[in-house]
Amino acid sequence: MRFVRILAAALAASTIAGAASAADLPYRKAPPAAPYVAPPVFTWTGLYVGVNGGGWINNSSINYGFTKGKLGGGGGLVGGTIGYNWQMGNNFVAGLETDLDYRTKTNVTPPYASSSNVSDGYLGTARVRVGYAMDRALLYVTGGLAYGSVVAPQTLYVLPSFVGSQSSNSSALGWSAGAGVEFAINNNWSVKGEYLYAGLGNKSVTYTALGNYGTPVVQTGEHTARLGVNYHFNFGGPGGAVRY
Repeated sequence: MRFVRILAAALAASTIAGAASAADLPYRKAPPAAPYVAPPVFTWTGLYVGVNGGGWINNSSINYGFTKGKLGGGGGLVGGTIGYNWQMGNNFVAGLETDLDYRTKTNVTPPYASSSNVSDGYLGTARVRVGYAMDRALLYVTGGLAYGSVVAPQTLYVLPSFVGSQSSNSSALGWSAGAGVEFAINNNWSVKGEYLYAGLGNKSVTYTALGNYGTPVVQTGEHTARLGVNYHFNFGGPGGAVRY
């Protein structure tokens, strides 16, 4: 009996000692979950510069004496662009853009003239852009000022005996409007396609040796279609194209 009591006491002491040892073991807790970080959201805000090129279709007309009609023709154009965008909220984008392009020469045929003539020059615009952004894609409309060379024949043939040549190149100020789409291919570069119409109004062009036919008036207008590549300085930086 005494032996049983001694055995029970030994078992009790062993149990208490085991519980105490377990209490002394370090407590291991699972590490906290990493905080959720939302992926960056693309924004179009920032300064950009670029190049563009494409073609133009002449929609100009000339009026001299009793003669009036379309000049026709067209050609290529190439130039540079600079602008700045502001993105407000998730979708609305507004910006300012200016560009200057050189037109290649084109054959124009004045009405009732005896031969074709050649004209070229430059075309520039300063416009507002308003667009709807869908992440890296931007649809926009644009409009503002246009300025450039008047599309007028360098030599004007009224009749074989009345020939006039431009005494100086003429320039005019007008308006432009159009629409386009732009897509950001990475955090610095974007590509775009754009249509613009430019109207430079009526401009008197001085010719020599036109006799009594007076001073011709040219109404310059042209359709342009262009592709462009832009480099964005602020993409990925503070206030630039990636926001959190």
